[in-house]
Amino acid sequence: MEDQYPTKADDASYPAYSMGAAADLLGVEPAFLRALGRGGLLNPHLSEGRHRRYSRNDLDLAARARQVVDEGMTLAAACRIVRLEQQLEQARAALALLQRRLDRRDRS
Repeated sequence: MEDQYPTKADDASYPAYSMGAAADLLGVEPAFLRALGRGGLLNPHLSEGRHRRYSRNDLDLAARARQVVDEGMTLAAACRIVRLEQQLEQARAALALLQRRLDRRDRS
């Protein structure tokens, strides 16, 4: 049986995409990605040459922000909404973890 080792391609946080590639994948202009950075939603990795690099996680956030903008919200509002959605998701995950711990404790 062959061992499976994780690769950079498996890591959703690995900054694999240039700004141009990310913009093409999302169907947006690079200015949109820069604006998401100024809005505090994205914090892209900077290469040694000071070029922005985006991860799949970044692309997911940018895609959601674009969806919110396309629904009529301003870019600033979209950044706030997506950040709040992230926080809500994290809070739900933390609650689920605590619930599992309580359930295990109650069973013992």
